Parts: sequence; structure tokens; C-alpha cells
Amino acid sequence: MKKVEILPYSTELGEHFKSISYEWLDRYFGIDDVDREVLENHKANIIDKGGRILFAKVDDEIVGTCALIKHEKGIYELAKMGVREAHQGQKIGETLAKAVIEEARGLNANYVVLESSEKLEVALKLYEKLGFKEDKHLIKEPFSRCNVQLMLKLNENEAGN
Repeated sequence: MKKVEILPYSTELGEHFKSISYEWLDRYFGIDDVDREVLENHKANIIDKGGRILFAKVDDEIVGTCALIKHEKGIYELAKMGVREAHQGQKIGETLAKAVIEEARGLNANYVVLESSEKLEVALKLYEKLGFKEDKHLIKEPFSRCNVQLMLKLNENEAGN
């Protein structure tokens, strides 16, 4: 397996967030206005609101990306995780997801939530492996194409704040 380097967001890498996200969204679902708004204005919608975007680099190529979107206090969403098709099956998504979870811990998150689809079987298996459990209570406005809502509790002492 090739070495995967995880990089934090920078303006120069923003185009990769957009292109990788558009690539997998178009392949599996199509792209809607909500996607366009988040992707085209990712700095304002994610970074400037206290979230993070991470990138996976193999050799000299950015091959994957994932966002951590801040919701209410203590709740972050793992979102827009994608790996270029030519690099899938190399555990890059797992490396990204673990890095995003560690970012959430560093931000004192109590929960990491995500929305997915039954169509994305490989991703669902990864989320289960990482400890995510089905939960329909933490995501206030479910995304229309998503029929699976998952949650990872990071703080065992959290009393529901």
C-alpha cells in the first residue's frame, strides 16, 4: 500500500475538494443545488464556520478529500468524503475518515454524524468498522438522497448536551 499523507485545507487545495466531490456525486446521485452551494462556497460554508476539510495525497497527487462540518455545539458532520475512482480500494477513505474523527476529537466534539445511502455499501461497511451506529435524532434536516443516518459518540461522559 502506498503512503497516504493527510493535508489540511488550504486555498490552493480547494479545487480538489470540488472536483473530487463532483466526480463521486455525479457518478452515484447527480448534483443538486445544495451540493453546488456547499462545494462552490466551501470556505464560507465549512471552513469559516469552524469546520475542516482534509485531503489525502499519494505521491504528488491529491486523491481524496473529506469535510468535517460544524453543526451545533459538540456535533460535527463527516461529509463529502470521496476518493478518486483510480485510487479506491487502497484504504484511503479509511485513512481520511480516521483523520476527520481525530480532527473532531481535537475540536472537543461529542458526536460525529453523517448521512449516507444504502447504495454506498463499501462506505457503510467502513463507517460500521469505525464505530458509527444508526441514529436518526442528531441530523435535523435529512438530505433527500440519504436514507441512512449514522452517529459516532466520541465523549462517553456526554449527557446529551
